[in-house]
Amino acid sequence: MRLALPAAGLLCLAATSAQAAPACTVEALKALTVPDLAVTEATPKPAANGIPAYCDVQGTVVTKGANQPNGLARFAMQLPEHWEGRFLFLGVGGNAGNLNPSANPVDRAQALGKGYATILTDTGHVGDGTTAKWTRLPDGKADNVKMVDFFHRAAHNVTVAGKAFASAYYSGKITHAYFDGCSTGGRMALMEAERYPEDYDGVISGDPMMSFNTYTARAVVQKAALSSPKAYISPGLLAEIDTRVRATCDAIDGAKDGLVQNPTACPIKAPDLLCKPGETAACLNPEQMQVVKTYTSPFHDRHGKTVFGPWAITDLAGAQGVAYNVTGQAQPDLSTLSNPWKADASKAPRSWALVQEMLTGYLGLGANADVTQLDIDPRTNTVSDKMLAMMHATYAEGEARDPARLKRFIAEGRKLIIYHGASDPSIPASQSIAFYRELSQLHGKATPASARLFLVPGMHHCGGGPGPDQFDTLSALEAWVEHGKAPAAIVANTKPDAAAPHHLKLCPYPQQGRYDGKGDVMDAASWGCVAG
Repeated sequence: MRLALPAAGLLCLAATSAQAAPACTVEALKALTVPDLAVTEATPKPAANGIPAYCDVQGTVVTKGANQPNGLARFAMQLPEHWEGRFLFLGVGGNAGNLNPSANPVDRAQALGKGYATILTDTGHVGDGTTAKWTRLPDGKADNVKMVDFFHRAAHNVTVAGKAFASAYYSGKITHAYFDGCSTGGRMALMEAERYPEDYDGVISGDPMMSFNTYTARAVVQKAALSSPKAYISPGLLAEIDTRVRATCDAIDGAKDGLVQNPTACPIKAPDLLCKPGETAACLNPEQMQVVKTYTSPFHDRHGKTVFGPWAITDLAGAQGVAYNVTGQAQPDLSTLSNPWKADASKAPRSWALVQEMLTGYLGLGANADVTQLDIDPRTNTVSDKMLAMMHATYAEGEARDPARLKRFIAEGRKLIIYHGASDPSIPASQSIAFYRELSQLHGKATPASARLFLVPGMHHCGGGPGPDQFDTLSALEAWVEHGKAPAAIVANTKPDAAAPHHLKLCPYPQQGRYDGKGDVMDAASWGCVAG
């Protein structure tokens, strides 16, 4: 599978090449003899559609270390004809297993034109991004080699080998190295910063899956959603609820522009959406209300400690909104809870599919496992000690949730940009907010000198939603690392074909965007960043 390049109308920047690179053939590249790296494909790509000429390479890297036997990870690499000494690793999404990048598309579109050698890996197994069958050996036992490769080992080993390969190919030294990923790619970025800080000068972590208790929280919501036929919330009703929420919360930021800048400031709670006598539209029955309440409330252990944050009540509708991620695009058949959308799997929510893979793959609970078997309670949003212990035993090595582990990364002057869709229905922004708050408690006022969080109003998971999901984090990171200019704000735009174009400033948390009350509300110049 070849690395998919997004359309790019960007001009190629002037670049300074190292000495003449080898021919873009398997035979020529094999002669570079980088340890543990094997080239299997090499294809020269001519310049086209604003993308410069490059050598498209695929191969494998032997993975080693972490107290596990060796594994093998595939990689895809793009080596531009004109190189500026830069190296960019792109993360992948979901349960990985393929060579499809999950990273900021604006950053990806401009990387080759900026003279970056880019690379990504399947993290040591083959899959479609959803399946977790690869986590089990033929005898049913956990495949610890593939698990540790997925958690962190493959990205690090491919980084080391990829850097060596780029340096050998160009006969030059890498001057700056960056990591750019979203979702699982965002977790990969944090894992690199926490475990292998020497690998990258700066990392971009978008909508990061930093805690695998994301699955635990998803399971609680799925249990609520599958509790009764009356609990199903249709895409149409979600759109009606959005209209009702915006009517109350849109103008809190000073502008009625169709976006809620800060969903946590929205006073509407799930019980407010219950149908009153005589109401039939834009309201919820008790079972539906419970699903929304579960979704928008924190999750706790049986001792009252918060183990995971809530999702936002804003921007529930949309192509990749709550129906796509949580409730499904068709009503489930509750007669078979291990496969409620067996009539049309395309209508099943992604959250349900990922939770099912967690149960059958990672946790090894069997093909007929379903969320109703778990000791979790959606009415109180509590998770049992047994469930949490099982999750910890399975996922501990892949967690990127502890900001204390960034100590060396920060001490060495490296930089971190986190961004998160404020209305992300897959991984809630509350997780990134909690992480950044804890990081700030550890480092105080020095935190913004090393790490900044940007919340994207109206954006869903890594893009989509009614908000401005087009923004350049790579240039912001370059300016910070290479010139000491920290990002005071990042300008974000909606896609060119958006029904309601927006041009806004993304503000570094805890600052929030605020309309100045005078200019065009759709113009970034009319927005400032104020204390949150």
